[in-house]
Amino acid sequence: MADRRGALFPLLILTWIILSPTPQNVRHDPATRTTPKDAIAEEQHSLEVLNNSSYIDTRFDEADNYPDLNLTGFEPERGYAWNAWPRLKSHVIDQSDWTQRALRGEDVEPRPYPLFSNVTGYVHGRWARSSLEAGFEPPHLNLTQYAREDPFGGPKRERHFGRNFTGNEGDVKIQFNEKGPASGMLDLHGVANITEMNIELKLGDDANGNEHEMLLRGVYFQDVGHAVLTTTSPKFAGIFALPHFTPTDYTFNLSQTVLNESISRVIEHQIDRDIIAHNPWSTTVEGAVDDSMGAPRCELVVWLQQLEPKFSGTPYSSSFLTFLERELRFPTGSVLPEVPEMRFEMTAFSPDCGYVLQSQGPPAFSPKVANHLSGPKAQVLAGQGRNHLLVYMVALGLQLALIKKQMAESSTPSTRSRISFYTIFGMAIGDGFATLATATLGAVTDGLSMDLMAVAFMGFTGMLFFGMQFLMQIWNVQAPELRQRERVEVEEELRRRDRVLAEIRESRERRQAAAAQAAADAAANSAEGNDSAPRTESDAATQPSQPASNTPQTQQQPNTQEGTLPLPATAPQSNAADAPLFYMPSDQAGLQTIQPLQPLTEEQHAALVEAITNSRVPSFGYHYARFFLMLFGVVFISINALGWPSIIQRGFFTLIAFMYLSFWMPQIVRNVKRNCRRALEWDFVLGQSALRLIPLAYFFAYPHNILFASADYPSLALLTIWIWLQVVVLASQDLLGPRWFVSEKWVPPAYDYHPVLRYDEEGATLPLGASTATSVHSPPSSRRASVSGPDGPARRGSLQHKEAKDRGKRTFDCAICMQDLEVPVVEAGEGADAAASAAAGFVLARRLYMVTPCRHIFHTSCLEGWMKYRLQCPNCREGLPPL
Repeated sequence: MADRRGALFPLLILTWIILSPTPQNVRHDPATRTTPKDAIAEEQHSLEVLNNSSYIDTRFDEADNYPDLNLTGFEPERGYAWNAWPRLKSHVIDQSDWTQRALRGEDVEPRPYPLFSNVTGYVHGRWARSSLEAGFEPPHLNLTQYAREDPFGGPKRERHFGRNFTGNEGDVKIQFNEKGPASGMLDLHGVANITEMNIELKLGDDANGNEHEMLLRGVYFQDVGHAVLTTTSPKFAGIFALPHFTPTDYTFNLSQTVLNESISRVIEHQIDRDIIAHNPWSTTVEGAVDDSMGAPRCELVVWLQQLEPKFSGTPYSSSFLTFLERELRFPTGSVLPEVPEMRFEMTAFSPDCGYVLQSQGPPAFSPKVANHLSGPKAQVLAGQGRNHLLVYMVALGLQLALIKKQMAESSTPSTRSRISFYTIFGMAIGDGFATLATATLGAVTDGLSMDLMAVAFMGFTGMLFFGMQFLMQIWNVQAPELRQRERVEVEEELRRRDRVLAEIRESRERRQAAAAQAAADAAANSAEGNDSAPRTESDAATQPSQPASNTPQTQQQPNTQEGTLPLPATAPQSNAADAPLFYMPSDQAGLQTIQPLQPLTEEQHAALVEAITNSRVPSFGYHYARFFLMLFGVVFISINALGWPSIIQRGFFTLIAFMYLSFWMPQIVRNVKRNCRRALEWDFVLGQSALRLIPLAYFFAYPHNILFASADYPSLALLTIWIWLQVVVLASQDLLGPRWFVSEKWVPPAYDYHPVLRYDEEGATLPLGASTATSVHSPPSSRRASVSGPDGPARRGSLQHKEAKDRGKRTFDCAICMQDLEVPVVEAGEGADAAASAAAGFVLARRLYMVTPCRHIFHTSCLEGWMKYRLQCPNCREGLPPL
């Protein structure tokens, strides 16, 4: 069969293209697809409405409770919940007296507390449903009106709105991206400059586990610390109506001036084809999937009010906080104290879905429970990220040092054959995943690109130059063993095939002999019958002459004359065993004859064994390609999982972490199969187990991580218990034996180098030299006497038995280090129960000595060091089974 493994890589690339996010500016909805000229005309009309409107236009008509604005989303027939705006306006402006006066444009110097002027950074917290929802009736929209047309000509189907929150609380994450101060501004009467702002808002819903990420645009009043932002879509002209969402006439005029200039500049870029997007104010975050063919999404208007920063000690003055901001943005090398975190209060209103969300904090929540949204500035987070990446680089460096030391310790074929190939394979996969993850973050993260790329280089070094090199060394040693084992299995299969063929041939020969015997008997009976029944002359004249004997050939001729009856059951039949066999090939080209199996020659047998063995044992190149295919596959699925619901996403990454931390399981299995106590050094096992938990503990337990991932202590506890449980199993295999927890029936037989020694009358169960023991009560002879006795140097290094001081012990000579070796022995004459209890007490003592199949005994450390270089007995040079 043809090898089609090469088609896997193009198939993986095709899958990535299909699953990759669609470009943000491409629209696929036929119902809303417009030409750029139509989109520009609609934007110019909306801009004209904004220029000609005043703040009084958002006051509600008593008849229909709708503002007098000729903008998309404000038509009465749409049914949006604009009757909630009076209460929302009162809530937004219901701040401190200083905030109210500042929003009206009054002189408010000095500030009651310091505020950040530039709020580029990140804040996070919790949201809850606001009590303001009880003051207005939610809108009742005709969802069929918003259903997308079927591009294949089918009818419209009713759809539910996206970004519709059904739970009572959830998570909030906001990333602030400020632009520079607006140019050409008028005198602001002592209030702050106004800047454009966009935020990446991520809202999670605890009720269903969904997480919605969107991009909102608006303005920010720096000295007041107040921001107004909104979404913009074909069913809601949010950016054009944004000044009407500000709380006062003064803020309306400022935001109207800024947005007139900003929107005009964007439309000019569209006319010049510098911007080709139909909606330059799209809510889709860069890199996320724009589900244009999906359900319509709820619109949002968000108000943010900056609160007093989160000081850990004495609050800073406004001038000192300004100095901190300037030093963070333009560092001069000054030593800075701790920079406080930013704090914001959030109110979010959806006019079409009719819900109001508020950040959890005073006065509705106690400050100890929740204190609105808080987080670090971008420069502070970048500094913390550098420190965290430095720690991770140190961890990667220690991993490299450990694997380098383990490679030096496992420099011989004997030691490399004990190590599990898939244990090192799993570690290399983890290093490769860290490499690609940090390289991807470095390409999209500002301020940390060089640091992330340095970490990626360190992970790449550990993966390719150490991990893959170690894998190659292990495979070069284990591949011949695997081929030998496969060759034995193949030869056993071929021998079984030869036995089956021999039985088939014997059965066929017996059937042929039986058929021939039956034919001969029938011929003989027919001849006797013809002789005993005399024929008359008339019979002889009327009947044709027949042959004297009925041969098998004549019996096998079928009766094909037309109109004749079939042969009787007692008539001799043709031999079916000799009939040819046929089969129909897959292309149905016609029946093909099955050739009878013939015994193979020695050359054919050897070639067939080698071919089958090579097909079953791939080369290292196959594992090399499989490694990178698995690595890229995991990375692609992980990138695609970023758009999944939060519950499924968290479960997926926890599963990936669990599989990654299972790299000791293959080593445990190999220890059981080979009956090997210890294949890896303990500093390598303990160090790798601890170091590879560091990045997982960072994201699962550290709340201020660089990705703002939520803490998940139960999952971290599960992962920690799992990896250290594997380490405990490895330690138990070293102390109690590799197979103490499995039945002997489940594993192949293997030699035990640590048997329980029993003494009998002949001394046959003890190592060599035990039968020359003296009396039990005689004092043990010294090593000098044993060496310089009657036999002299000839007895040096022999396994001479020396009696110990206490009963139940014997002393031998280790031929490697030439030191005494005292071992426990089950004495002769003890009962079965006493012998079993004594053997159970020797569990730890058995680890101190090793007995070879040729009945020579050595210290464990001595023989293990010897077997690293040579699998031969130091005394008799017989081959030893590997550990």
